[in-house]
Amino acid sequence: MKRLLGTLLAGTMITAIAAPAMAADLPMGDPDPYAAAPVPAERFYWTGFYFGGTLGYGWGQRDARGAGVGNFDLDSAGLNAGVHAGYNHMMAPNFLIGLEADLSYSDQSKRGAPGGVATRASSNWISTYRARAGYVMDNVMIYGTGGFAMADRKWSGAGSDSNVDFGWTLGGGVETMLSPNMTARAEYLYADFGKETFNFGGTSVRSDFDEHIGRVGVSYKF
Repeated sequence: MKRLLGTLLAGTMITAIAAPAMAADLPMGDPDPYAAAPVPAERFYWTGFYFGGTLGYGWGQRDARGAGVGNFDLDSAGLNAGVHAGYNHMMAPNFLIGLEADLSYSDQSKRGAPGGVATRASSNWISTYRARAGYVMDNVMIYGTGGFAMADRKWSGAGSDSNVDFGWTLGGGVETMLSPNMTARAEYLYADFGKETFNFGGTSVRSDFDEHIGRVGVSYKF
């Protein structure tokens, strides 16, 4: 009898020890088909109006010629700072279109003495009106932009002559959403204003003008 009880007790202990290991090896059941799927993270919302400011650097190129002064270049560079406003609209999950206008102060001037004639060329502001098309990756957008531009152009010496000229502009950049209402950008614009004739103090100069702008900016989105 003692031998039987000992055998039963030993069998019970072995079963108690082996059961957890055997249970761990059993295949798990199918997941609950009615369990809620994980909620995807909310996408950044780009659609809406915005306004902001920019700060950068611009450099203008002028290839000129005139009677008595010959062919010469007066290239200038300086600060570019301004404001912008626009509207974005998401056309598809990753594609955006928009419109933007900006006005910038442009501290550009250059002095020279072609043919011995004291000459100064300058431009004090530039404004662009552009369409934008962007590819959106959550909080980052890569975009291209283009439209038309206007800027002042002034030549002076013994006298002065100035115009407000119209041209075209192309560029691109990258913009990131820092919060639901704030974005930051870095962009480049090229603007071409064609050729214009200036008459100042008895000197006549025909000059083209194109401008390159590299700048960074921030925007507040409504």
